[in-house]
Amino acid sequence: MSVPGRARGLVAAAVVIAGLALTAVVGAQSADRPTVQGMRFENNWPDSVTVTALVQNAEEIESATFLYAVLPEGAITREPAEIQSGDVTRVTAEFPTREPMIWIPAGADFEWRWEFKYESGDTYETDSQIWRYEDPRFEWESLHEGVLEVAYYQDRGVAEQMLREGLEALEEIAPFLGLDELIPMKVYVWANSDDARQVERIESESFEESVITGGTRVLADLVHIYTPSRWVVRHELTHVLTKLAGEGPYGDLPAWLDEGMATIAEGDWLDRRGGALQYAINNDLVLSLRSMESPSNRPGFVDIFYGQSAAVVLFLLTEYGTERMNDLFQAFKEGQSVNDALTSVYGLDREGLDNAWRASVGLPPREQEEDRSTRIEDDVIGGPEVADADDSPGEGDSESQAEAGAAQAREDGDRQAAQQSAEGSDTQDALPEQVEVSRSEDEIAERVAEIERRQDQRRQRPVFEVAEPFPWEYPLIGIAGALVLLSGLMLARVLAPRRD
Repeated sequence: MSVPGRARGLVAAAVVIAGLALTAVVGAQSADRPTVQGMRFENNWPDSVTVTALVQNAEEIESATFLYAVLPEGAITREPAEIQSGDVTRVTAEFPTREPMIWIPAGADFEWRWEFKYESGDTYETDSQIWRYEDPRFEWESLHEGVLEVAYYQDRGVAEQMLREGLEALEEIAPFLGLDELIPMKVYVWANSDDARQVERIESESFEESVITGGTRVLADLVHIYTPSRWVVRHELTHVLTKLAGEGPYGDLPAWLDEGMATIAEGDWLDRRGGALQYAINNDLVLSLRSMESPSNRPGFVDIFYGQSAAVVLFLLTEYGTERMNDLFQAFKEGQSVNDALTSVYGLDREGLDNAWRASVGLPPREQEEDRSTRIEDDVIGGPEVADADDSPGEGDSESQAEAGAAQAREDGDRQAAQQSAEGSDTQDALPEQVEVSRSEDEIAERVAEIERRQDQRRQRPVFEVAEPFPWEYPLIGIAGALVLLSGLMLARVLAPRRD
């Protein structure tokens, strides 16, 4: 063989070796990695989900973990998996879906992946994927328009109404909150409350008996409707907007603001809440704004609470306008307290707003003692859309609820009403002694701890760790690079012009 022929052979061999080295780098990273061939989600409604994967190249795996995060803001949860070896390795994990502290609502999307750990301590993670958890008792269909998706299984006409009413509510309420762009939202509609059983979250043994609701916002982008009606879907979708516009880093919105805006969105709230609200105004049984920072589900107080919340929010909109309401939600978004937010936007603290609203409906301020020696006539009270007592549909029912609420108010209402009645009165409207609702130091400390716990679990988006490089990746790349360089030098030498 001539010298040039030998040189060409060496060049070809070097190129082949370099190619084999590069292939070894890629092959070492892929051939030895586990490969998920198939996945199966078994929905053990309503308690858990079992996920099973068939994995190749899993002989060296020491442990497997299923990682998932409920979107859009859930923290990553890790569930250890059981490994069954064979021709194809089977890994199985089960995670709860309906526990007091771990709850995945039907209709939730969650992002998942597998993590495999070798005996050497190295780990490998699969690419993340999305799966939707649904109530498997029904065949779900969906309607889409704009940012809203409505899922249903029975009556398309009802679903179309929910879609139409929901879009109208979003369009009407978003300007009050200063929202220019909305996130995609989902509404799951059950045909009736019986079908919706086992869907709600379990918080205590008496939860389902003590709380009766037509629907609820269960995630930042997901609403459940248990008894379909126009006002329920409008109310619950507004909670998606209020969370988006005003939930800050240190806690939730005050209930009177959150529920008041959602109640206004119902449109016909006066038909259902107006009678109880008017009764409370006429008899000075309205709640203090401080006590309304948390919602009330006590019988007899529900209509008063929701009606008064809506009336207070309407008062702010009527007296100060939409722009100030935008600023109020922004203040809460930034993490300001109730007093700080109200003072910075309206120049009124909590008590100041309470008395300003009371004045708007003809009630005296709480700080002043009222002379009740002369009977106060039950004239129609003016104010922001507060219904006439004679014109409120179903007033008899609402009034009886308010009377039942008054009995509870004897235990934990406002001290001012007790002082007023203690002055002595020849009327039948006088109230027994009541105690102002306030938070003790222990309750405040407990609330702070709860907020800190939530912040530890909160994530702005799913957080995934980056897999470490293959152990021999860098040495093999170095060898391959050296061989390629050597091949280039030899090729240059062969192609260089020869001197005689």
